[in-house]
Amino acid sequence: MRLSLPLLLTLAACSSQPAENVATPANDLAALPDEATPSAPPVATPASLNPPAPGEPGGLDDDRTPVSEAPFTEDSAQGAANVVQTYYGLLEQGKYGQAYRLWEPGAAGMDAKAFAASFARYSEYHASIGAPGRIDAGAGQRYVTVPVQVYGRLKQGARPFNLRGSVTLHRTGDIDGATAEQRRWRIRGADIKPGLGEATPSPVPTEDNRSTARYRCMDGSRLVARFDPDNDRVTVSRGGKALATLHGQRVASGIRYTAKGYELRGKGDDMTFTAPGQPPIACTAIR
Repeated sequence: MRLSLPLLLTLAACSSQPAENVATPANDLAALPDEATPSAPPVATPASLNPPAPGEPGGLDDDRTPVSEAPFTEDSAQGAANVVQTYYGLLEQGKYGQAYRLWEPGAAGMDAKAFAASFARYSEYHASIGAPGRIDAGAGQRYVTVPVQVYGRLKQGARPFNLRGSVTLHRTGDIDGATAEQRRWRIRGADIKPGLGEATPSPVPTEDNRSTARYRCMDGSRLVARFDPDNDRVTVSRGGKALATLHGQRVASGIRYTAKGYELRGKGDDMTFTAPGQPPIACTAIR
C-alpha cells in the first residue's frame, strides 16, 4: 500500500510550559557598590532530549516503504494517521480540550477536566508518528492502528521519558443511517507503554491509571476486565469471581494478555477469551 503521509511525522520539540522569570528588586542592586554587584547564579539547563531514532530500541520501526506524495482522503488510513498527528500536536501545545474531542465519547476513560489534569506532570511532551497500518473492516465498522513514539520530560526532577506503542482509531463505514460524525476517524484506544527499564506512566491515564471493560460473550457469559497499564496486566472476572491475572504481550496491533493457559486478545470492542483446555470464545464490549 502506498502512503501519502510522511513515513515519520515528528512534532516540533518545544516545551509547552514557559519558564518563570525571577526579577531582582532594583533597590537591592542600588544598595550594593558597583564592584560588589554579584553575577547571576548559573541556571542548570536540562540535557537535550535524544529520543531513540527509528530502528533503535524504543524508537519507531525503521520502515523504508516508499511514500506517496498524492493527496489522501479523510476516510483513508492516512486520514486516520493525520488525526493522530493533530492529536499529539494539540497535546504538545497544551490544548487539551481540543485533543480530548478527538476521542470517541467515553473512550478516554475520564472527563475532559481529568484528562487535562493528567498532563500536569509533564514539562515537555512530544511525539513521532509512524505510517498507519491497513484498515480492518467488518460489520460496517473500520479500524486502523497508527504506531506512536511519545517522549519528553517530567516536571519532577526534569527526568526524560520515552514511550512506544500505538493508537487505534475507529469510524463507521458508509452505511445507511451513519452520520457524518460517525464516519470520521476518532481515537478508540491508546496502547502506549514504557520501554524496557523505564517506569514512566502512560501519557493518557485515568484517575488511578486503571480502567474496567465489560464484555458479552457468544456462550452467554459475561466477562469483566480490569486493566492495569502501569503493571501491564489485566484481571479477568466472571460471575463476580476473579479467574486470573494476565500479563501483557507485545503484538503488532490490538492487545494480548496471557497467563497459565488464559488469553485475552483483540482490538477495539471485539475480543477473544480463552480459558485453559477450552476453545476461544468471541466477546464484544458492552457499551
